[in-house]
Amino acid sequence: MKTVLLCSPDFIRLNSNISDNVNSKVLATGIREVQDNELQEILGQSLMEYLQDLVSTQQIDEPEYKIYKEVLDKAQLFIAYKVIAEIMLMLNFKIDNSGLMQTRDENLDYVDLNDTLTLKNHYNLKADHYAFLLQQFLLAQREELPELDGCQCRKLKSVLYSAANPSIFLGGARGRGFSCWRRTTPRI
Repeated sequence: MKTVLLCSPDFIRLNSNISDNVNSKVLATGIREVQDNELQEILGQSLMEYLQDLVSTQQIDEPEYKIYKEVLDKAQLFIAYKVIAEIMLMLNFKIDNSGLMQTRDENLDYVDLNDTLTLKNHYNLKADHYAFLLQQFLLAQREELPELDGCQCRKLKSVLYSAANPSIFLGGARGRGFSCWRRTTPRI
């Protein structure tokens, strides 16, 4: 079965600083990867397939599917920023028969790999924010979304409230909190 894209390359261009000349094939590949590898982990397979069905049959904008349209709108922002983060290296480097190449144009200044990775991290943080908002919305609306069975909701809650999610170390073992860390620290 062909994957139905929940976000278009034009949506990404319109909602970000991606240039209009970025190849739609690269953006579509990024969208497909993000949907299959990241978004499906948030939505679950049932909700993901139902959304794709509503989009492919063009029923998503009908009034009875309003809640699914809201899920799609929130998911599209996550997809957009995650795709930008994922394609940064693809845009800097090309693989062809002669190996890995970096294309250059004498009229442009290029950033180094460290700057590229810093910008990639920036867009990943934006994507993480929209993933968090999407997860909160799904949990708040779980009664209206039968595709989120009990198992998927437990998974959403565990990811949403996990100590493993933040990009900073909060101290102590996962799930033990600050008080455990404080007790093991010697007093001065």
